[in-house]
Amino acid sequence: AQLEAERLKFAGFFNQAPIGYFVLNYIGAIEEANQSGAELLKTTTKSIIGERFQSFISPQDLESFYHFLHAMKDEGKRQNFETKLSLDQDKEIYTRMEGIAVPNELPDKNQYYITVVDVTESKLAEQQLLDTSERLKITLSASSTGTWTMESGKHKIFLDDFSCLVLNVKPGEFDGNIYKVIELAHPDDRQRLRDAFFSPEGNGNKIELEFQLTAKDGKGKTIYALGHRVESRQETNYFAGILMDVTLRKTLARQAEDAQEESQRLILSTTFRAQEKERDRISSALHDSICQILYGIRLNLQHISMSGLSAEMQTINSLLDQAIQETREISYELTPSVLRDFGFAAGIKEISQRFSGRTIDITVDIDEALNDLPEDTQLYLFRIVQELINNCLKHSGAKTLKIQIHADENWINLITIDDGRGFDLENLNKNHKSLSGNGIRNMYKRAMDLGGKLTIVSAPQKGTVILLVFNL
Repeated sequence: AQLEAERLKFAGFFNQAPIGYFVLNYIGAIEEANQSGAELLKTTTKSIIGERFQSFISPQDLESFYHFLHAMKDEGKRQNFETKLSLDQDKEIYTRMEGIAVPNELPDKNQYYITVVDVTESKLAEQQLLDTSERLKITLSASSTGTWTMESGKHKIFLDDFSCLVLNVKPGEFDGNIYKVIELAHPDDRQRLRDAFFSPEGNGNKIELEFQLTAKDGKGKTIYALGHRVESRQETNYFAGILMDVTLRKTLARQAEDAQEESQRLILSTTFRAQEKERDRISSALHDSICQILYGIRLNLQHISMSGLSAEMQTINSLLDQAIQETREISYELTPSVLRDFGFAAGIKEISQRFSGRTIDITVDIDEALNDLPEDTQLYLFRIVQELINNCLKHSGAKTLKIQIHADENWINLITIDDGRGFDLENLNKNHKSLSGNGIRNMYKRAMDLGGKLTIVSAPQKGTVILLVFNL
């Protein structure tokens, strides 16, 4: 009775075990199975007794299953095997089997004690992870991106093969020393790399920077590095990220930016030439037509004044002289003929003398060699100087204005210095118009058209310095 009780107790454990237990005879027929095993096969214990276990094995795994049985028999020790089981309604599950052969009373008639565990969920998760990893690998490869990992607090970094390619190092020769990566960078960028990799906590546990790579062939690269801190269940945490060679992207971006700037220069240049052509046409009309008519009127009035209307004629003559003078000045400002007649240096000096007078003293220091500048460049510079003088007279309240124009090899430097009231540069950057109307904007446009840079230094009650630098 006690033995029977123990047997029943064991049978209870056997049936309630969370994994499937099967006893197979020497040909693979099921002699015993617990409840978990039957449920695993989506059937009942009674219905599978006598069934060959091979009938549940996926056809492509049958040969491997027979090898599993023979290995248990021939080697006499525990064996492991993974297979897919085919169930009703074309359903398949992934399983892991472990078993051992038990000798029977009859020769070559062993029994096989097998445990079966459903690993479908973990297998599918593993496959999904493999698929994701493969897609990531393809994506990284297509985008010329490598990966790296670095354990926190350590000076070792792991680079995959593509990261080694990006950094121009041979995978087999790189020992993981982070200092060797830093030494590959341009000297100007090495400190930034040290700060990024050795103190990432200061950047919110994120590493992101671009640096120049010093290549052995003399061709530099621009490398983009991005990484984040990864929290691990173990005590050690690490950083993982990507490396990308963005040299081509940077080059294309610069080319696009240069093309856009060139397009803007062409637009401004075309607009400027059209304006100058129209100025020249209006100036010629004023000089050749209206001025001549005014001269003719004055001559005729001089004849009339001899008839005794001298007081009235003097007033009319004075008004005509004023009209003629203003018309000539408008004509001059529209088209400075002095540039064509006497050269650029003389033109700058002449316009400075015209504005220099009671309220402001304008001095000019200019290289005579600038007379050899291309005509378009001379005209651009002349208009910029004209704007500078006009702005100074209208807004600065200055008593002195110094203009310096010099050539340094292929570079042209234009500097103006005044002792006026100055202005707040922040307000200027926010709104050019609020300070000086179209003048500042026109100077910026013409500086851009010359491919140069316009710099303004000013402060309230400190005067203003304006510097234009461009390359011929």
